[in-house]
Amino acid sequence: MKLWKIRLNGGRELEHGGHHTTLLQALESVGHYSECRSGYCGACKATLVSGSVRYLTTPMAFLKPGEILPCCCAPETDLELNLG
Repeated sequence: MKLWKIRLNGGRELEHGGHHTTLLQALESVGHYSECRSGYCGACKATLVSGSVRYLTTPMAFLKPGEILPCCCAPETDLELNLG
């Protein structure tokens, strides 16, 4: 199983493994949380600084260019994220 590295603003790094688990599951360990978990509310928005993700389900929330919804996507590459 491939482990993707996730670098966060502030220099913290996490790992994410598995193609069927969401990015939000890894980010919960640093307090990034959303109750909705379906791509509808947009509470978990993050800015994708580098890398790419794929959506497991289509997000419903409005996203600006460069924003992602960790609750319904998974990494395709190593990532650098700004959690705000």
